[in-house]
Amino acid sequence: MSYVTLTTDAKNFHRETFTSGTAAPTKTLTSTKPASATGSVVFGGSLNYIKLKLYSSTSTAPTFYIFGWNYVQEINAYVPQLLCSFTTTMTTTQANPLGGAVFEVAGATLVTGDAKIFTGVTTTTAGGFLLIDTLGCEYIEVCSNAAASPTISVLYAGL
Repeated sequence: MSYVTLTTDAKNFHRETFTSGTAAPTKTLTSTKPASATGSVVFGGSLNYIKLKLYSSTSTAPTFYIFGWNYVQEINAYVPQLLCSFTTTMTTTQANPLGGAVFEVAGATLVTGDAKIFTGVTTTTAGGFLLIDTLGCEYIEVCSNAAASPTISVLYAGL
């Protein structure tokens, strides 16, 4: 007799880093595929949701902007869509397994768009993350701006 077994695979985080910008990003229609640059990182999207954990090399609380990108074949262009933006609160310093110290984004306040915000035990303790509906975007771009241009680490997992 045959049986069908449904399983849910564990979703491991992937890591990207970039240097934060110092101004809010401006994204427009482009004929070139979106790419990582100073102030942002681009990675493949997930059809449904993406889970984000964010870290900074300084205690300065960055503002984040999450863009989704889709390709339009008829005009040979990529279209940006602001999925959400949010301000943050940071934890105290914590050890980084890769060396050095980092500050974790512990809390977030939604400014535009839609995101499910999970804080730590408080808005200044570790453990918080964000769940963002990617709305079927092919690429996701995480942008940030903060004084002093800290290094931002993004842990992401598609769901």
